[in-house]
Amino acid sequence: MSANMDRATGDNTVTTGIAECDELVGLYSFPKSGNTWLRAIIAAIFRVPVADGMMAEYVIDIHVGQQIGKRPWRFADRTWCFYKSHNKLPDIEQDDRVIRPDKIIYIYRHPLDIFTSYLNFLSGNVTALSQKVFGFTFNSVDELTPEQLNHLFTRFTTHGTFDPREAAPFGNLFESIDNYTAMRDAGQPVHILRYEDLTEDFDTAVTKICAFLDVPLEEGDLDRIRSVSEGLTRGDGKFFWKRKVGTHQEYLSKAQIDTFWHRHQDRMAALGYTR
Repeated sequence: MSANMDRATGDNTVTTGIAECDELVGLYSFPKSGNTWLRAIIAAIFRVPVADGMMAEYVIDIHVGQQIGKRPWRFADRTWCFYKSHNKLPDIEQDDRVIRPDKIIYIYRHPLDIFTSYLNFLSGNVTALSQKVFGFTFNSVDELTPEQLNHLFTRFTTHGTFDPREAAPFGNLFESIDNYTAMRDAGQPVHILRYEDLTEDFDTAVTKICAFLDVPLEEGDLDRIRSVSEGLTRGDGKFFWKRKVGTHQEYLSKAQIDTFWHRHQDRMAALGYTR
C-alpha cells in the first residue's frame, strides 16, 4: 500500500505513490509486447467500466498525455490507480514531481514477434509513422521488399530497437527487460510475465497477477476476465494485427532467424525461449 512518501532528487521530488490512490500500479513493457492485452486484463480483474472506450479512462496511457490519478477506482476496500508506460525506467514526471508506482507488472514477448508487430504499428495500416522513423513509407508489412525488410531486421537485431539513441525513453528491448528484472531481483514489488504464458495458460498467469496485487478471485472470475479481455483486444488486422504467437516466422527466413539467435542466444535462453 502506498505510503505517499516524498524525497528530493535534484530539482524534482520523487513521490512513492500518489495521494489520490492507496495503490498505484504501473503496467510496463517495451512497445508491442502485449501491454494493451495486459491493460484489458487489469480492467477485467478490477471490473472497471470498459464500454465505449472507458477502459482507457481508468487504465491510462501516459504516452497520450493522460494524467495519473485522474480516475481512481475503488475495489477490494482500496482505491486503485493504473497506468501504462513503455519507458525503460519506472519513474514518471508529472506536475513538477516524479511519480514512482507502488507496484509494477512488466510484460515481455518474443523479440522477433515484437519486430513484426512494431513494423505493422509503424506502417500505414496503423499509425503511418514509418516515414518519420525509417525515412520511407510502407502501407503494410506485406508490402515491404525483401531488401527493406532485411535492412529493418538488421537494424533491430543490432540495436534491439528501431530508435538506438541513448536518450530514447524506451531503451532497447533487452535493456528494458533487464531494468525491471533487476528491480524484481532486488526485492522491489515487480511482477514479470511473458505474452506467451498468457496464450499458453491464461488462468495460471492471471491467478499470479491477482496474487501479486493481493486481490481476490471468486468462482467464475477467470472465465469472465478471459471473455472481457479478449473482447477488448480481438484481432482486427490493424492495431490488433495477428493476435498470436510466432508471426515472425511468416515474414523472416530461416537464415534471418538463425542470425538473430546467433547474436542473442544467451539472452533468448534466459527469457525462456528455445530455438
